[in-house]
Amino acid sequence: MTSLKDKIRQASDRPSELMEIKAWGVTIEVRSMTAQHRANMIASTQINDGEVSDVPAEQIYRDTLRHCCFDPETGESLFNDDDVTWLLAEKNGQIIDDIAQTCLRVSGLTEGAEDDMGKDS
Repeated sequence: MTSLKDKIRQASDRPSELMEIKAWGVTIEVRSMTAQHRANMIASTQINDGEVSDVPAEQIYRDTLRHCCFDPETGESLFNDDDVTWLLAEKNGQIIDDIAQTCLRVSGLTEGAEDDMGKDS
């Protein structure tokens, strides 16, 4: 008999969607962040005089590319730290931003994300 904790652990609860990147001639899978990755991203925001400042774009790109992008055929993580370094240095900034925005939306970290959750997943 499966325990309640086992059922929770086995549940597939991370929304995902396929994202075609025409300029690269590929389709990637974008999955929501885990709770740990999301907490780490939220914790990386800076608080100055009670005001929360924006997370630096480079950190958002690094976090989302590493933790949200997967190979749709194998299910394996697509980018490691070294990959992210060359992606940021060599690839089109708009494409990287589009991927990051999709990652944030699928992870529920953008305005209107609740409305989009469950679509295309």
